[in-house]
Amino acid sequence: MRFSIGGQLSRVLGIAVVAVSTLMHVPRVSAAEAAAPVETITVEPGTHKLIRAKGPVSRVAIGEPKIADVNVVNGREVLINGKSGGVTSLLVWTRGNGATEYRIAVASAVAPDPELSALSIQPGGSLDGTTPSLLAHRKATLSTSPRDKDSPAPADRSFSGGETQVMSQVKIVEVNRTTLQQYGINLFSIGNNAVGGVSGPSSIASAGRSGSSALLSSFTSATGFLPIGDAFNIVFGNNGYTGILSVLERKGLARTLAEPSLTALSGQTASFLAGGEFPYPVPQGSATGGGAITVQFREFGVRLNLTPTVLSNNRIAVKVAPEVSDLDFTNAVTIQGTTVPGIIIRRTDTTVELGDGETFVLSGLVSNNLTNNVDKVPWLGDIPVLGAFFRSTSINRTEKELIMIITPHLVRPLARGTQTPALPGAGLDNYRPKFAETMFLETGDFGQDAETGYSK
Repeated sequence: MRFSIGGQLSRVLGIAVVAVSTLMHVPRVSAAEAAAPVETITVEPGTHKLIRAKGPVSRVAIGEPKIADVNVVNGREVLINGKSGGVTSLLVWTRGNGATEYRIAVASAVAPDPELSALSIQPGGSLDGTTPSLLAHRKATLSTSPRDKDSPAPADRSFSGGETQVMSQVKIVEVNRTTLQQYGINLFSIGNNAVGGVSGPSSIASAGRSGSSALLSSFTSATGFLPIGDAFNIVFGNNGYTGILSVLERKGLARTLAEPSLTALSGQTASFLAGGEFPYPVPQGSATGGGAITVQFREFGVRLNLTPTVLSNNRIAVKVAPEVSDLDFTNAVTIQGTTVPGIIIRRTDTTVELGDGETFVLSGLVSNNLTNNVDKVPWLGDIPVLGAFFRSTSINRTEKELIMIITPHLVRPLARGTQTPALPGAGLDNYRPKFAETMFLETGDFGQDAETGYSK
């Protein structure tokens, strides 16, 4: 009887062991199943989605219950309930097929973006594929950025396409207008001889009588008695008295135009300089002199630094820094006998965003300077009408306008074998006339006929 009970007990324990082993058994995922592509299922928060398994469902498992919940509805259907935004995994075991993995993405529904159609986005995961522009890439990056600052950044394996070369046309226009008005009168005595005459600008240097004592009564511009040396001077006098009337009105106009064009790769900087360099002496040793002088060269002219960045097929961000500089000898300094001119510089440095072919005014400068000087004899120069004989007046007005304009274009290189446009001066390549042809055939339109090389 004891043996029978022991046999029954052993059978009961055996059944229990089999049951426990059955409960503890977890189906294993094969290597082929693990390498299979994972299907992504998107569910909005607070909604359900029903998926149908490949066979009878024996078990399900969700990675993060806070993101989504899963329930087995019947033998082949599984119900997914979205809870909060995020990404998790779902494993579904079916009889005879093993485990199938799904990627559950819980996110609010948004309209599909055509710019991201070729991009695979896994929120909180990675970026794969291509984007047509940097703006589309930025949009995709923001959608995959983790909400928690401590979370690792998503893996970015995407590629941004689109045009990558930009030609920027820059126009720099400067207009200077100057107006000068000067007059002055001098009266003095030079003796009994009568003098008179009219001279042009800078043509009269002195006024005086002839004879052995000319130096005693000669008045030169160096002594300050001639009021304006570069003006129109009218000399009149008789019976020992002489007067000089100096009158000058000057107007000037200067226009400077520079149109550099630069082609650069997106994100790279291109530089351009049209001008020159002037020697700049630098004394060595003590400031009191006696040391050697080394020469350095400083650049001047029209300089342009440009960095374009292609954001999309119709948007370009351009960082541009144009500069216009001229030598200024009025503000020169002298270093050990060497005159070094100053430099007048007009520059700007900015970043603008433009469309292909659009134009933007980078900077505009309007400068208006007025200088009015009156030199007069105290009290006498204030007398009405007669005071003009005892004063010298100068009015100088300078107006400057400076405008810098930029126009970027997306460009592509010429295809192989494409004929390049004619270079400037190409018509002079065959211009080699003989003496007789130069004498009888040349009319001054040098090299206009490309076939013969002579003028038409």
